[in-house]
Amino acid sequence: MKDVVKVSKPQGAPSRPRRRRRNLSLYYLMIFVICLVIFLILSRTVLFNINEYVVEGNSIYSAQKILDAGNLRDGRNMYGVNLEKTEQKIKDSLVYIEDINLKRKLPDKMIVTVTEATAFACCEYEGNRYAVITKSGRYLETEQLGPRAGLILIKGMELKDVALGQDFVSSDEAKHDIILDLMEAIYQNCDGKITEIDITDRTNITMKYEDRITIDFGSSLDYDYKLRYITAIIEENLQPDDEGTIVYHSSAAGASFIKKEDLELNAAEREAAKNAPKNDAEEDNEGEDDPELSEND
Repeated sequence: MKDVVKVSKPQGAPSRPRRRRRNLSLYYLMIFVICLVIFLILSRTVLFNINEYVVEGNSIYSAQKILDAGNLRDGRNMYGVNLEKTEQKIKDSLVYIEDINLKRKLPDKMIVTVTEATAFACCEYEGNRYAVITKSGRYLETEQLGPRAGLILIKGMELKDVALGQDFVSSDEAKHDIILDLMEAIYQNCDGKITEIDITDRTNITMKYEDRITIDFGSSLDYDYKLRYITAIIEENLQPDDEGTIVYHSSAAGASFIKKEDLELNAAEREAAKNAPKNDAEEDNEGEDDPELSEND
C-alpha cells in the first residue's frame, strides 16, 4: 500500500475563489456605472420634466411675464435649467424684481419666489430730469419729467451714467456713500417722514420733514444719532401743525427750533432795515467811520 503524500500549495499561489470574487466586483461596478449613466441621461431627457410652475411674491409683474423672462416653459427638464444664470437673467430683464429664487421640487414642479423692489427716493439730475431709485441705490425708472409723489426728493447728487437696473453713481463719490447711509438711517428712524434731502453742499445738508419743517442737518457726521434726536424733538415737543426750521448745533448744544412766523418776521425786519432811508446823522457817522472819506475831507 502506497503512502499518500499531501503536497501543500505553494505560498502565494492565486486562489480561484478570490479571483472569482474580484471578477464579480468588477462586473457589479460596471453594471452600476451603466445604470448611473442611463439614469443621468433619462433625468436630462425624459424624467423630471417640469409640468408646473408656482410663482410667489409677485404683484408688479404677472407670473407669465416672469417665466418668459427666464425662458421657463412647460416640458423643460428641471436639471437642464441653470438656476443661478436664470435668476440673474430675470433680474436683468425686469428691474422691479430685487431678488428671485428658483427651487426644484421633485418630481415635476419648479417654485419661483420673487422679492419685488420698492421705490424709495427720486433723484434730480441734469436740471429737470428725475430718476427713481431703491433704498440700495438701484435705478428703477429714469428720464422722468417730474418727481414722483410719495418719494423722498434728493437734490444735488451730481448723477452720472444713469441707466435702468444699474446702481446709481455720483461724480462725487462721497455723496454716493452719504446718501446710502442717510436713506438707511431714515428707513430705520423716520420712514415716510423725510420728504426732501438737499446734498448740494455735503458739509451743510438740509432736509424737509413732512414738507413743514426744514432741518439744517449740517454734515453727515453722526447722521444716525442726529436723525433720532431731531425726530424725537419733532414728535415729542412740537405740535402736528408747527412749521419752521430746526437747526442742529452739536451733541452738546443740541438743536433749536425757529417758528415759521419768527423767520418771516426776522426776514421782514432785515429787509426793512436794509431799505430804510438814512438820515444826515447816520450818513455823517458812516463818513467818519470811512478812512478814505476822512482823508478826502
